[in-house]
Amino acid sequence: MLRILGYLIAVAALIGGAVWLADNPGLVTVRWLSWRLDASVPVVLLAMAAAMAALGFVWRVVSGFLGLPGAFARRARERRQVKGTAALAGALTALAGGDHVAARRGLKDADKALKNPQLVHLLAAQIDRDAGDRVAAAAHYRALTETPDTELAGLRGLIETLPADDAELRALAERAFSRAPGAAWAARAAYASDLAAGRLESAEAALSAARKKGAFDDGAAAAERARLAIARAQAARGEGRLADAAKLAREALEFSPGNEEAALILARVHDADGRAKKAAEVLKAQWEAAPSPAILAAWLELWREEDAPAQVQRVRDLVAVNPDHAESRLALADAALRAGFLAEARGALTPLLGPDAKRGEAGRAALAMARVLAAEGADAVSLREWIERAAQLLAAA
Repeated sequence: MLRILGYLIAVAALIGGAVWLADNPGLVTVRWLSWRLDASVPVVLLAMAAAMAALGFVWRVVSGFLGLPGAFARRARERRQVKGTAALAGALTALAGGDHVAARRGLKDADKALKNPQLVHLLAAQIDRDAGDRVAAAAHYRALTETPDTELAGLRGLIETLPADDAELRALAERAFSRAPGAAWAARAAYASDLAAGRLESAEAALSAARKKGAFDDGAAAAERARLAIARAQAARGEGRLADAAKLAREALEFSPGNEEAALILARVHDADGRAKKAAEVLKAQWEAAPSPAILAAWLELWREEDAPAQVQRVRDLVAVNPDHAESRLALADAALRAGFLAEARGALTPLLGPDAKRGEAGRAALAMARVLAAEGADAVSLREWIERAAQLLAAA
């Protein structure tokens, strides 16, 4: 409404001005050299308007002509931008599809059109990583670290590309921290580098920093603390500090209950310290939680001086805490077989050979049954059938 009102006022003003000029035409005289021009004011105004319009037209023509090189350059840049973007999209699509040759070809075309070396380095590094060429990828990431805008991307790529035990990783992680103190991935990298290099005290500090940055959730943090405690326990055991090793192994078990590696370290420390009973308690608890051949081997090592029949009883004591587990049955069958208790070995294996048994467990049980039959003096045909059955089950597991 206000616009319409303003338009009407403007039209009325123009009409009023035109009427006033018609009623008061006035006279304008212009003298120049020997020329004299007499004209009314409206005519002069119209002439001025026509002259200004002509000058405007001439200016547009001249400026348009002078701007032709710039316009051509802009259009060329736009065409290169479109071509480069299309080539870049093609390279990304080829990379996603695993076609590294096409990806590199598209990247080369994009580089020619876009003239953006940092973008080329970033995508080329990803292509090389995907193709398994970590050396070439690392070279591109290093190039990215030379530019402030892409430094962090280059640092992260290098950290993820270099081996975990590379001596340069720690310096790269510290550099990333200085550029982005809140980068959780840099804290994780510092911790992994220290742990791999055996810098355990530094690793513990890095792990604490990583947890504060949110690099690990509660479960992952507990697992890493257990891993670090295990590494420190191994170091203490190697140095003969058995009390410290036992304390650290127990700490690892608190962070990660049922951790086999921690349980083995603790049991071996107790055994080395002359406390076989304590070692047996640790191994029994671990067998109840998660039986495994490594725990069985450590258990039998405690009773290494005993003969085969006595070791059968030791195995019976161990597997009693988890009697129906497949590892318990296989352990008892193996001990009984070595002691010559063939009936007991057969009885332990039979439940693992039923239709509902897992293939891997059934394959191991079939192989053990072949040993039982061999000890019983079975014929070669029967032995071959059990061995073939074991091979088929293990291959299908």
